[in-house]
Amino acid sequence: MERKRIALMAGVVLALLSLAGVSGWASGDTPIVILDGSLTIQSAVPWKEFTGSGDLRSHPNTAGSITNVVLTIAGKNQTIACNGQRCSIAVTYAGGNIVVESGADGKGLSVSPMSVFGQGADDNTLAHKNQKAKITHVSVSMSGVKLIDQAAAGGTKVVISYQ
Repeated sequence: MERKRIALMAGVVLALLSLAGVSGWASGDTPIVILDGSLTIQSAVPWKEFTGSGDLRSHPNTAGSITNVVLTIAGKNQTIACNGQRCSIAVTYAGGNIVVESGADGKGLSVSPMSVFGQGADDNTLAHKNQKAKITHVSVSMSGVKLIDQAAAGGTKVVISYQ
């Protein structure tokens, strides 16, 4: 009898944890994190769930919006609230730009070019094929207006909140 009760409780706990994970993904914040030094991009949603082909991939939650961008350069944080507007982040790395942006209506999130990335340490991480470069520049635009246009120097981090 005791074993049945333990098994039942374990099943309930697992079910609740699974439900929390699913509802957290569906309604919660799923940040995209771009890290300097052997550039990687991490997503709370596995990259294989992003849609599209070729160099452009889109987040599976097309109704979501970029809510804010936190840029850390030389230990200083700058936060931009996107307020449902079109938001575009361009990171210059290894002589090219990696762009993460929302649609014209502020909805959705796309990443390009995907051809510069390979599989990272897990399903939620992409690693740039050139592991020796550093982020040299970052720009953040909202509705076509550049809010940040800054040179970067080692240790740069970009966190893009999406929900």
